[in-house]
Amino acid sequence: MNVKLIVEYEGTRYHGWQAQAGRPTIESALRAAILSLTGETPPLTAAGRTDAGVHALGQVVNFTLERDFPVQQLPGALNARLASDISVRHAELVDDSFNARYSARARHYAYRIRQALPRGAYQRQYAWGVPETLDLAAMQAAGARLEGTHDFRSFGRSPRPGGHTVRRVRDVKVSATGDWITIAVAADAFLYGMVRRIAGALVDIGRRKRTLDWIDGLLDGGSSLGLRLAPPQGLVQVKVEY
Repeated sequence: MNVKLIVEYEGTRYHGWQAQAGRPTIESALRAAILSLTGETPPLTAAGRTDAGVHALGQVVNFTLERDFPVQQLPGALNARLASDISVRHAELVDDSFNARYSARARHYAYRIRQALPRGAYQRQYAWGVPETLDLAAMQAAGARLEGTHDFRSFGRSPRPGGHTVRRVRDVKVSATGDWITIAVAADAFLYGMVRRIAGALVDIGRRKRTLDWIDGLLDGGSSLGLRLAPPQGLVQVKVEY
């Protein structure tokens, strides 16, 4: 039976999704819960391998169980075995051909920034606090330049050695409510570190340290020297489309 889960997690105390020896990760915690419940240790496939400190509202995971298990009971049973910062929101049986990573049609991320903040305490683990007031219109214009199909090699690396770095970004929306700014990005797929580098680039545009021509240069294969990797805590994987 091929099982699909939708998982939410608060990533502050984890070293990302992927299992690592001697370090707490989301994959290791979920695998341990599945073993405790079913006695099986199936390989887990996730829609995306989030970095250390990154959060998720709609991470999608699939795995195959050898023995039948009432799928409607999986969320409650797994949550009883998981720490409170990981939650299985939904479980269902899917066709054997379903793969959480390769069946995905689009991935949605959001990055939160709190501007005009010399020192922040509230929600510091969920946003990047910057001391300046950012130029929202400039950030929106820069985001529009990133939409479409481009070679994003300046913004990240392929998850596969030697893999191509061309990606299609469906849209980049930059919005603000008071001092809070959200960068919402949707794409068919992302490179490692791509959303955090997009956020870093847009913040530098908003600080007026960079120009729109700089964004164009990055997309034309220009040097990525000085391209900032935004802190992980502002990033959340929102959902995955299939």
